Order: sequence, then structure tokens, then C-alpha cells
Amino acid sequence: MRNFIVTLAGLVLTGTVALTAAPASAADARCEAMPQQIRSALPGADKSVAQNAARRLRLGEALCRANNQRAAAKEFQVALKLLGAGGASTAMAGK
Repeated sequence: MRNFIVTLAGLVLTGTVALTAAPASAADARCEAMPQQIRSALPGADKSVAQNAARRLRLGEALCRANNQRAAAKEFQVALKLLGAGGASTAMAGK
């Protein structure tokens, strides 16, 4: 009986890890695609706007490394809006 409980607990833990890992991998698009959009728009921006957007980009990348994709997407959205490219990424940021 004790072995059954330990085995069942292990299966529950494995299932929980598998289910929680799926949304994190789906959210990686925000941490890969949005920074590329920002980097491509930086050269055409005014110096002060580009500096502010680059700061938002660095903050968003740090949030991605900390596994906080939602907050990172918000920073990326602000950077894209500053650069005038906000409309293209709104659908992706809401995931």
C-alpha cells in the first residue's frame, strides 16, 4: 500500500510538471520574436526614443530570463509603441 501511494505521488508530480511546462514553452515566442522586432526598428528611431526603447528591451530580456514572460511582453509592447511599431505585436503579447 505504501509503495502504491509513493508511485501515485510520483505520477501526480510528473503530470503536474508536464502540464505546467507546456504554457512556458508556448510563451517563448514573446521572448524571441518581440525583441527581434524592437532591434529591427531601433536604427530608424530618434536617439532619445531609441535609448528609451533599448532600455525597455533590456528590461524585457531580463524578465524573460527570470521566466516572467507576461511582464516582459508588456515592456516589449511599450518599446514597440515608442518606436511606432506597436500594432503588429499586440496579438502576440496577449498570449
